[in-house]
Amino acid sequence: MKNVTLDFHGTKMTVKVPTAETDGSYTIIHFVHPPNVGPALHIHPNNTESFHILKGNYKFLIGNKDVDAIAGDTMVVPKGMAHKFSAGDGGGEFLAISPPTLENYFYEVSLLLMKGKVTWDAEYTIAKKYGQIFLENVNHWKHP
Repeated sequence: MKNVTLDFHGTKMTVKVPTAETDGSYTIIHFVHPPNVGPALHIHPNNTESFHILKGNYKFLIGNKDVDAIAGDTMVVPKGMAHKFSAGDGGGEFLAISPPTLENYFYEVSLLLMKGKVTWDAEYTIAKKYGQIFLENVNHWKHP
């Protein structure tokens, strides 16, 4: 799945390093976000996640702390910590070092999106299978 670009709710994602190349430790994904989008509040119960901002600006909520991030910043989310983010008004771009197999969540949902709308229950179930547990569905990629 290396260098596969996905359309995930309008965000372009390119898998740069799939889990298979890291002995099951992590995946690296390049994200290009349109303005004002991001995931609902969620956790990765078993793994840390990091984001290195390449372009634009983002608002992160990590635990109970709001953090503004700009190009050059790196955000680290400890395993099990609730978090979410939203790209700024001009959109943005970052590299994410994500928990292993998370690329499969994005891939499976992207395939379903090509066929039509994906229900929240379906997306929640796919996410959970790959180590992402949603805590809410508010403003999830602007698709409640």
